[in-house]
Amino acid sequence: MAEVGVKVDSAVLALKGLAEPTRLRLLALLGHGELTVGEVCRVLGQSQPRVSRHLRLLTEAGFLDRFRELQCVYYRTPATGARSLWVRELLAAIDPDDPALRRDRVRLTNVIGDRGRVAAGELAAAAPADPEDAGLSALLREELGPVAVGELLDIGTGTGRMLEILGPLASHAVGIDLSAPALRLARARVHGRGLAHCEFHRGDMYALPFEASSFDTVTIARVLAGAERPAEVLSEAARTLRQSGRLVVVERFDDIEACTGANPLQSLRQWLDLGGLHLARLRPCDLASGHHLLAVAHRAP
Repeated sequence: MAEVGVKVDSAVLALKGLAEPTRLRLLALLGHGELTVGEVCRVLGQSQPRVSRHLRLLTEAGFLDRFRELQCVYYRTPATGARSLWVRELLAAIDPDDPALRRDRVRLTNVIGDRGRVAAGELAAAAPADPEDAGLSALLREELGPVAVGELLDIGTGTGRMLEILGPLASHAVGIDLSAPALRLARARVHGRGLAHCEFHRGDMYALPFEASSFDTVTIARVLAGAERPAEVLSEAARTLRQSGRLVVVERFDDIEACTGANPLQSLRQWLDLGGLHLARLRPCDLASGHHLLAVAHRAP
C-alpha cells in the first residue's frame, strides 16, 4: 500500500490517523463522491465539531481533498494519486456489509436524493430545463470509437449529462461550471449512478484551474453558442488537452446561426481555428431537441 519513496515515519503517522472507526467510515462515505460538512453530519449522525475534526485530520494526512464552492466546503477522497490507491486498497479489505457502513449508504442515498430535488427546483425557477436528447449517448460513443477516453474534462457541465454518458468510459472525469445549483444537481445525478471517479468543481471556462496538457478528452456541449468569446473558450480547452487528446464539441445548429448570423459550419470551423485546434471531423446530426453539429478536433501541431 505504500507509495514509492514514502518515509517510514510518515507512513506510520498516516496509518495511525486512519485507525479510528469514524475516520474509516468517512473514507468509505467520501469515496462515493464529494459531500459538504452538513451532509456528512446527516449521514453519520454526529455533531459538526466532531465531524469537522475528523475531516481536518484526514485532509492533513492527504486522505481527503477539500475545496470551497461559494458558501459550501466539500470533501471527497482523492480520485487520483498515491493516496487514492491507499484508500482503495484499505476499503477493499473492509467488509462492505458492516452494519455501520450499510446504514451510512442508506442515509447517503437519502442525502443525495434531497440535494438533487432542491437543486432541480432552484434550476427550474431560474431557467427552462435542458431537454433529454435521445441518441446523444450512442452518437458520442460511436464518434469516440474504441480509443480510451482516459482523463476527461467537461467544460460547462451543467447538470452533468456528458459525464453521465462518458463517465463510465473514463478513468477519471471532472465537470466544470459556474452554476452552483447545476453542480449540486450534477453531483446528485452522477454520484447517484455510482460514478465516484467523477468530480465537479465551480470554475470559469475562460480560466480553467488546470495545468496544461492535463486531459485526454475534453467535451463542450451546448456552451459555445451562448459564450461571449467562444474562440477563447476553445483556446483554454486546447491548453488543457494533451497532444494526443481529443476535443468533442456538440452545438445546436440554430443556436450558432442565431448568435453569429452566419453559416454554422463555417462559424464553428472558425472558432476552432482561432482556438488553436485542428478540425478532424465535423458532422451534422439530428437529435430529439433538433439539428446539431458534432465536431472532433485536436491540438494544432
